[in-house]
Amino acid sequence: MTDTSNSLWAPLRFAPFRALWLGALAMNLAIWMQNVGAAWLMVSLTTSPLLVALVQTAISLPAFFFGLPGGVFADIFNRRRYLLLTQLGMLFTAAVLITCSALGLVSPWLLLGLTFCFGIGFALQGPAWYTTQAESVPRALMPSALALSSLSYSSARAVGPALAGSVVAVSGVISVFVICGVLLLGSLVVVMRMTAPERDNSLAPETLWAGLRGTIRYVRHSEVMRVQCLRTLTFVGAASGVWALLPVIASESGGAGSYGVLLGSLGVGTMLGAFLMPVLRARMSLNLMLGLAALLYAANCLIVGLVPNTSVRCVALFMAGIGWLAVGTTNLVAIQSSVPPWIRARAVAIYMLVFQGALAIGGALWGAVASHIGSRQALVIASVGVALSMLVMWRYPARLGDDAEVTPSDIGLPAVSFPELNFREGPVAVQIAYEIRQEAREEFLRQIGGVGIQRRRDGASFWRIYRELNHPDCYLERFIVDSWTDYLRHQRRTTLADQLAESKVRALHCGDNPPVVSHFIGECLVR
Repeated sequence: MTDTSNSLWAPLRFAPFRALWLGALAMNLAIWMQNVGAAWLMVSLTTSPLLVALVQTAISLPAFFFGLPGGVFADIFNRRRYLLLTQLGMLFTAAVLITCSALGLVSPWLLLGLTFCFGIGFALQGPAWYTTQAESVPRALMPSALALSSLSYSSARAVGPALAGSVVAVSGVISVFVICGVLLLGSLVVVMRMTAPERDNSLAPETLWAGLRGTIRYVRHSEVMRVQCLRTLTFVGAASGVWALLPVIASESGGAGSYGVLLGSLGVGTMLGAFLMPVLRARMSLNLMLGLAALLYAANCLIVGLVPNTSVRCVALFMAGIGWLAVGTTNLVAIQSSVPPWIRARAVAIYMLVFQGALAIGGALWGAVASHIGSRQALVIASVGVALSMLVMWRYPARLGDDAEVTPSDIGLPAVSFPELNFREGPVAVQIAYEIRQEAREEFLRQIGGVGIQRRRDGASFWRIYRELNHPDCYLERFIVDSWTDYLRHQRRTTLADQLAESKVRALHCGDNPPVVSHFIGECLVR
């Protein structure tokens, strides 16, 4: 019997994933069709390249303000209820846009405002959709589930713009907004029928503020997150020129149908890229593939800027779409494959924040550049920026995580219980005493440094290693968390890779007994 566990299509055998995938596809189609419809409506309302480019900014900028809270909410709240709320909000916004368009009440700034509302919904629901799809299949199929999620997004980019452009050409932009509303209604039905995963309620859920702080702390002390965010920011910021200026390029040489065909060519390229990536990864190293993909995007961005022929531009955008998909999806997979479940939705939120933020800033930047020197010249400069982003990609190479990095461990520090302690009391200080021989000190300090990064990444607000002056072989590790609940939560976040790192440190301990662990609770001074 053939093993299909690694097949791209294997997750579709599971009914919950199939429903979620179709719901996400409908929602992504609605977003991209609305984006195209709004951009083309803006072209009919104003001749300003800046206002046209700001449509992209309006759909992307909310990720700055709502992407990270959306990831926190997805990690700490019931995801079904949360998705219901966000889908209803987007459906209401679609209804307002349809009504105002039908009555002729849409102005450039109202259109930007409603597009911004769509962006809020997209930013809030994105992390929940991604993580719910990934967790609806067995862990062995999670990579395939993530690939199919990317394919859903790419398919929407391929079909949505072309469909929207065709609808605009045949029956007008209002019909595009009506179709968006129907698609959002279908996505809402999927959410209403989904089953929310069970949550561990033994500890009180994190507050929004605590979740935000924990996410920022994790990113600060996670090399994978920092590297992938930097790579995404530099590439997408430069590459956003095509997405932001394509409506202007199309309006200069064609109509709504031309815009749909051009953007559809870019989308079809991204869809093909999803199928090509497994083949390319099998034939070349990960970072060589990413470098070639970025170069492919830059070269074809340059062609779009220099060659006014629509057919040539379609081919160039098709090739650029392959490069876009390869870089963007690989960065997301690198993050997802390296973070444990407790932070997964927030990691997606951080990625989306950086991604959409780069699109927003890039859209405004390239729109301003085009206003001064022209859209085609701006695309030429953007292609140079994409080529320069390869320097960052080579300086900070991507890597995929392994199972040990994301698999929770049930072994942490020794279990202790203090019945009289209020779980909200804090701060809590933890001290671990090691005895280290002189010849092992250098190795101990090297290993304990990695453990310190792990402690701070998982919730410690302070960490330090000390050497006792009276006993040079005695080392004290100390870290602080905000409360006893946070300490228990900190312990549950330990992964198999963390456990292995701690075991290497403990192996250097030379005492007759295991390292001594002591716990302290902060006290308020009496005045």
